[in-house]
Amino acid sequence: MRGILSRMAIFKNHPYAGFNFTVTVDGAQPAAFSTVVLPTVEIDVVEYRDGNDRTSQPRQVVGLTKYTNLVLKRGVASSPDLWAWFDAVRQGSIDRRDIAVVLLNEERSPVLFWRLRRCLPIKYVGPTLNAGSSDVAIEEMELAVEGLDIEQV
Repeated sequence: MRGILSRMAIFKNHPYAGFNFTVTVDGAQPAAFSTVVLPTVEIDVVEYRDGNDRTSQPRQVVGLTKYTNLVLKRGVASSPDLWAWFDAVRQGSIDRRDIAVVLLNEERSPVLFWRLRRCLPIKYVGPTLNAGSSDVAIEEMELAVEGLDIEQV
């Protein structure tokens, strides 16, 4: 019984905050981002019916799994690493990378991992610059995603 209790998840009756997280691109050091929009995952349903089925309703067959894009936003700093990756792909390099997004608890310990597989940068949005504003210059990268795993710590 003691072994079973030690493996059980700790009950938490309030959700984790969405502002404590890290992002790691393909084994590099965790990078700072202000916003991460994780992909939506959707499974297509294919309707299928044999001609000799006794009912007129089609069966629901599992089809393809589709992922929307991962969106990363951050303040423009002196590190051009996102642009360099995007530019390499733009110049013809097929450079797919895995990305790990880690949700942290109040003590900044990992509680949930989203592992995004074979990501490819497909869109870069530069910052909006406005001399009459005190906003931070934010750049945005959109990445196509081929797979997603979610792991709880």
